[in-house]
Amino acid sequence: DSLALSLRVAGALVLLYGQIPTRIVELTVNSITATDTDTYLVLQNQPVLLPPPLVALTVELAARSASVQSSAGNSAWLFPGTRPGAHVYPGRLATALNQKIGIYVRPGRGAALNALATDLPAPVLAELLGLSVTTATRWSALAARDNADYVAARIAAPPK
Repeated sequence: DSLALSLRVAGALVLLYGQIPTRIVELTVNSITATDTDTYLVLQNQPVLLPPPLVALTVELAARSASVQSSAGNSAWLFPGTRPGAHVYPGRLATALNQKIGIYVRPGRGAALNALATDLPAPVLAELLGLSVTTATRWSALAARDNADYVAARIAAPPK
């Protein structure tokens, strides 16, 4: 609780979903969608299910960000900057993550993508996080992911 709320949310997005500061700062309050049972954060046009502890932090950050910003008709930034109507600078966020809470973006992102590539087939990982299929395939290869289950599932239930 002693850490800044924005840094806790940004750090979680790096370490859980392999997001880079450039993409993190472009998130808006409207990027968060909720159903009766789940809360999602839209990353690269794909809703990603958030774990309950991160839901609480993200919703609180969204409420704070929306109340601080008073831009009529515009969507409020989830990570507002010091200039009115602008989000925080990605380099400043990366530096704060590094210096204030000890999260180095590049290795943290690599660890997250490696863990996700272990669990998800490359096409799913690519679509979910907005990566190229080539990049997702490389991460799957590094994670020694076997795609036999994915191929079998696609053959059994082809997309419509």
